[in-house]
Amino acid sequence: MNKIKEFRKQAHLSQLELAELCGVHQTAVSQWEQGRTNPDTDTLVALAHIFHTSLGSILGLDTPDDPVMVAVKGFVRAGEMTFIEDEDVCEFAAISPELARRGEYCALKVRGSSMYPMFQDGDTVIVRMQNTAEDNDIVVALEGRENATLKRLKIQKNGILLMAENPEYESLFYTKEQVARLPVTFFGKAVEIRREIH
Repeated sequence: MNKIKEFRKQAHLSQLELAELCGVHQTAVSQWEQGRTNPDTDTLVALAHIFHTSLGSILGLDTPDDPVMVAVKGFVRAGEMTFIEDEDVCEFAAISPELARRGEYCALKVRGSSMYPMFQDGDTVIVRMQNTAEDNDIVVALEGRENATLKRLKIQKNGILLMAENPEYESLFYTKEQVARLPVTFFGKAVEIRREIH
């Protein structure tokens, strides 16, 4: 028997609210919870993301090692500051349950090569969503609300340096005044990478 009802209650969601998140009718949620039907694969992945758990947990078949699925939220440039998309691109990436317990995560596709060879164009970076960062962290930094870049943070006395790993690219320096005025903030910290073998 699946555990959808149990997870829904833990998340303080009504059947209608969960149905809206999944893009289905409330009747479908009711039938899942009664064991009359099961969600399709895409909906199971969406449920795993909503509840921050594994597919196996939702189906009542979990083991401690089952991965947790996080949504790929869009793209981030490893280059100049550019727009970060905030809509899902209908992809998910798996992270370990241990990592999932340490915060809230999303995944972003990398575009550009300023962070080469560490990050390559097309990589998927797993990001712990947080608005603070420490010196030497790889961060997704925001200039204003829409422009974002993937860089290594270097904290300096008179500001911050968002450093490119690739020597062919310039790093971005912001004074303390610019950090406050623009503002420059952090979307999150890069913690893992996924790369396809070609």
